[in-house]
Amino acid sequence: MSNPGTQSRRAPAASALREHGVVSDTSKLTLLGAGATACSYQDPNAAMLEVFDNRHPRSPWVVELDCTEFTSLCPMTGQPDFGHIHVHYVPAGLCIESKSLKLYLGAYRNHGSFHEDCVNRIADDIYARAEPLYLRVFGDFNVRGGIAIKPLAVRAAPSLADQERAAVMELLAHHDALTRRPRDS
Repeated sequence: MSNPGTQSRRAPAASALREHGVVSDTSKLTLLGAGATACSYQDPNAAMLEVFDNRHPRSPWVVELDCTEFTSLCPMTGQPDFGHIHVHYVPAGLCIESKSLKLYLGAYRNHGSFHEDCVNRIADDIYARAEPLYLRVFGDFNVRGGIAIKPLAVRAAPSLADQERAAVMELLAHHDALTRRPRDS
C-alpha cells in the first residue's frame, strides 16, 4: 500500500526516547523474560506499560494484542466481570511490550470500574505510552443481567493527515478481513 506522507515520518531520536523513559534497546526491558509477574491486581497504571522502538516506522503496519482473560470488578456490587480485550494499533515510533500489557491488564483484576471506563482508560494509557498513529480498544464483556456490553474506544494522532488516516483505515480493514477468515486446518 502506498502511503505518501508516512515516508517522511521518522521515529523520535533515541536520546529523546530515553528522556521519556522509553527503552530503545530491548535488552533493557525489565519484564520480558525476567519472570516478573508481581502486580498490584488493583491499581492499573500507564507507567506499567513498557515500550520499545518500532523498527519499521516508515511503513504502516498493525499490531493486534488480545487478552482473552480480562477481569475487573463491578464498582457497584463488587462482583467480578469477565471479558475479552482486543487492542489494535498502528505504531508510529514505539510499540507496546506484550508482557507489560499482560501485567497492566492484570492490575484491573480487583479494580472496580464499569466496562466503558475500563476500555477508555486502557486506550488512554496505551495511547499515552506509545503514541501510535491509530489505536482502537474493544471490550467484549460476558453477558450480565441479560445485557452484553461491548465498548469501543478509538484514539488517533492529531497530526494524522487525511491521506494517512485513509491509508491506516484501509490497512485495518485488510487486517480485519484476514483475521475474520476461517483458519485452514
